[in-house]
Amino acid sequence: MSKHSIQVTSILCNATSESGITSGDEVYLVCQADGGLPIRVPAKLNSSQNMEKGETWHPDNLVLNFEYEVLVTLWDHDLSYDPNLATYLQSTDFQPGTGSGSRRLKNYNGADYTISFTYID
Repeated sequence: MSKHSIQVTSILCNATSESGITSGDEVYLVCQADGGLPIRVPAKLNSSQNMEKGETWHPDNLVLNFEYEVLVTLWDHDLSYDPNLATYLQSTDFQPGTGSGSRRLKNYNGADYTISFTYID
């Protein structure tokens, strides 16, 4: 039974992975609460949010329920026909009492994203 919730309100692209090589990242999230089944956002396979530097994505009503922690991982899939070739961008986890705010996530490949969130309960 879930006791806590986080709403991801926005994801800001500060810099894309492989800047200068591609026009942007095709971002999707994998969210996993308490070690359970992961959920993909957007849910449809091979769908994503195209993001370039300075753009903000507002995922529709993305509320994540958990008891102990929820892990949110950002992925870039340059080749939409093969999800096995996705590039890991970065991840963060939320725990009870996290509070609201934002987190900046940077990766060695140039990816730089800020996730804003609201701690619901």
